[in-house]
Amino acid sequence: MIKIMKNILAIAFLALTFMSCRKESLNPVATGEPGVYGQGKITGGQFTTGNDAGSKVDFQLKWIDVNRILTMTKQELFITYRRSYIDKNDNPATANFGTKSFKTMDCKGNNEASTFSITASDVYTLFASGTFDFGNGKVAIFDASRPDGKRFNSKDAFELTWAFTGSNGLVYKWWSVSVVNGEVYADPANKAIIANANVTWGVK
Repeated sequence: MIKIMKNILAIAFLALTFMSCRKESLNPVATGEPGVYGQGKITGGQFTTGNDAGSKVDFQLKWIDVNRILTMTKQELFITYRRSYIDKNDNPATANFGTKSFKTMDCKGNNEASTFSITASDVYTLFASGTFDFGNGKVAIFDASRPDGKRFNSKDAFELTWAFTGSNGLVYKWWSVSVVNGEVYADPANKAIIANANVTWGVK
């Protein structure tokens, strides 16, 4: 019995010694960084088929840090352009023309909205030189079937995303799946999304 007790005490002593000598710099679990989330929404406007000149959508975007630790200094806006079509096998498909940087803006304060607009001309300028293979080789995104003034129609869909740069030098661009899908930070009573990672719109 005495021998067993001595062994237990020896093990306990070694464990305490190991814990007291542990170097935090060697800890494989990194300390989490503070974070922010975004809140973007459409406040007005519409893209209209065959009316590029009258197609404009108005937005507002906020950055929010509930802990009030961080300060965001600038925000970069991105536009993704997709188009539905029927492939060579007569199946519905979606062409993804990619994501382009639209503009960079100075941020306002925590939970203060920045406002801006996106026009049909803005989207066309970003993707004007693009090509895509719809099944028979690469062709221009904007061919003769999409003449000046009538570049967009109901087959087109657009997505706005963003990246915030903090005064700490970090870029906040990726969020959890629950934020991306609008599953959290929602206010069902007022049908409001408090946190999201994108805003989508189309053409009517």
